[in-house]
Amino acid sequence: MVPVLEVPADEKGLFLERPNRFLARVKLSSGEIAEVHVHDPGRLPQILALGNEVLLRRALNLRRRTKWSLLAGKVGSHWVFTNSGYHRRLAEKILRDPVLSPFGPPKALTPEPVTNNGRLDFLLETETGKRIYIEVKGCTLAQGEVALFPDAPTTRGTKHLRELLFLRQQGFQAAVWFLIFRPETTRFEPARAIDPQFAKAFDQALEGGVELVTSKFFYDGHTLFLIL
Repeated sequence: MVPVLEVPADEKGLFLERPNRFLARVKLSSGEIAEVHVHDPGRLPQILALGNEVLLRRALNLRRRTKWSLLAGKVGSHWVFTNSGYHRRLAEKILRDPVLSPFGPPKALTPEPVTNNGRLDFLLETETGKRIYIEVKGCTLAQGEVALFPDAPTTRGTKHLRELLFLRQQGFQAAVWFLIFRPETTRFEPARAIDPQFAKAFDQALEGGVELVTSKFFYDGHTLFLIL
């Protein structure tokens, strides 16, 4: 394992409820009930379960309504990182590393490139001259050894896959990159039963030449490690 990004937790608590997609209530170790920002649009069914252990980080913005942000939840014997606000930073650190990057040594990296139908996460130019459009997705759901995405229907995710396929058809290279935060898994599949439209777009993208890339991570409550 290689340490990639430090995201230290400040507090541990027990999950109580999720009143809406952005907010959770957590019982802190002190016994206080706190409102916590949830930075993940998914349902997180295996993580946000009543009484489950969670890790929190204190908000730096003192004017923010919620003083805490959710970082991770306990599943089995390990922490599953759940804060999608760190995905781009994590991905960028890997992409800029000539040894760790799954796309080869970088020459230039453009975040949020404008495309025909919106934006994607990155446009990477390699030292060999390749230009690769990349969309990054975080994966927190698993069944046994199979990592699954999404954990809730995602029209946005389907749109991104169709945009990658369009770019590939225009002659560009394109890739969908799943950051998998379930270290016990051994393979990835689209969650067909949860979102058939995403699964269909996923199959069409791969058949059309969009590259599937997966990277697996372990989180110890302080650091995200890339599992090689």
